[in-house]
Amino acid sequence: MNEETKTFTYQTRFSLSEENALDAYAALFCQLERKLFAQLMAKANINELKRNYIATYGITARQFNSLHYSIKGKISSAKECQKRNIEKIKEKISQLEKKLKTRKKLSPAVLFNKTCSLNRLKKKLKDLEDTSKNGKVPICFGSNKVFREQFHLENKTHEEWKKDWIALRNNQFFSIGSKDETAGNQSCVLTVKENKFFLRLRLPNCLEKQFGKHLLIEDIRFNYGKEKIAEAITAEKKRAMTYRFLKDQKSWRIFVSFEEQATPIISKKELGMIGVDINANHLAVTQIDHYGNKLQSKNVSLNLYGKTKQQAKAIIGDAVKEVIGLAKQKQAAVVLEDLNFEKKKLTLKDQDASIARMLSSFSYGKILENFYAKAFKEGIEIIRVSPAYTSMLGAIKYKKNYGLSTHAAAALCIARRGMGHFEKLPFGKNKQILTNEGSYLQLTLPVRKENLDEYEMLKEVFKSYKAVHVAHIRAKKFRSLSNKR
Repeated sequence: MNEETKTFTYQTRFSLSEENALDAYAALFCQLERKLFAQLMAKANINELKRNYIATYGITARQFNSLHYSIKGKISSAKECQKRNIEKIKEKISQLEKKLKTRKKLSPAVLFNKTCSLNRLKKKLKDLEDTSKNGKVPICFGSNKVFREQFHLENKTHEEWKKDWIALRNNQFFSIGSKDETAGNQSCVLTVKENKFFLRLRLPNCLEKQFGKHLLIEDIRFNYGKEKIAEAITAEKKRAMTYRFLKDQKSWRIFVSFEEQATPIISKKELGMIGVDINANHLAVTQIDHYGNKLQSKNVSLNLYGKTKQQAKAIIGDAVKEVIGLAKQKQAAVVLEDLNFEKKKLTLKDQDASIARMLSSFSYGKILENFYAKAFKEGIEIIRVSPAYTSMLGAIKYKKNYGLSTHAAAALCIARRGMGHFEKLPFGKNKQILTNEGSYLQLTLPVRKENLDEYEMLKEVFKSYKAVHVAHIRAKKFRSLSNKR
């Protein structure tokens, strides 16, 4: 999987002695954005809105396009969130209904609580589906979390909260670019000289008397990506440069986004593949040759529990960089699971407490994002495969033979699946499974039935595999309790 172009974003902080112009621009932009959102929800004509906004609010046509582009992105994001929330609630309802089927095993209090939860979820699902059908998109500008803080104030007054709330609602603006404009954006023109960047920002017409027509921001320095940015604004073939200005508690930040060309693919199938099993605290990485035989295996640490968002991003970036570096060195494609992690997170209540904590702090989407971005730049192909039964197949077929961990064996199966190899089980025979403690468990495989296909047979084997592991875990807990006594 490799695209010809991909949009990358680079950011930095900058200092400005006089920030009133940016504050006024952000306040105007966010106010008009909220107004435009309400009118778009009322199905107003966009062309009429554009003419009206330019004449009434003193903005340029390009600034209105930026306004429209920004709110369209937020509406699209909100619609995707609606879909995800509906799927989450459906999954929760399904799990509750399964539990309620075993009502004989539940106490009256637990049964009552679960029934009430089920009814609340069904009502919530109906409300969400009705909102989605009507085309309504709920967006809380300034974030719903901060809005609800006014009802539970502890260390601040309501006036202080309102001041922070207004500042959060008016803290950014956006400038869309185009390939046929100067330096990719006629409203924000970025130039470079001796590794220093200078930005000339076109202010709205309504702010011209107070602040002038343009605002010059000097000595902008990018710690990362400055070569790419300089290349983009000086290249003969122009690129659209899009800018977002954001003010946080420290200062203003600028985000520069543009398309980059993909690096030619260097990975070759005949040189093998690298399978990656993504886990809560590490990446299990196994390399195979083109015949499907194991070459090497390693674990890459990925402990995100208790880390801040920025720390987690850095840890994920370093881990993925190590895997992509190995792939580049071996010129091998990387194979990942096509995993729906949202469903996996819904089962946290059924997991051991330590596993649940690790999974809760685990950013699967950010890991995939890093893999795609780094593979794009290094010319490594990313292949996604079904994760069905890879852990079981690895434990049964390869864990003992190669002396691998459960996750490394799963990574081996993932790599083989990416290569196109199919795993066959020795039906009708007993098979030993090596546990993480070094002991062996006996698994009785079902006799092969002619009327079942390979997937259905794996499903039957999984039932036996799961039963053996449950018995092993229960015995382990019993021995632990006995030793304590």
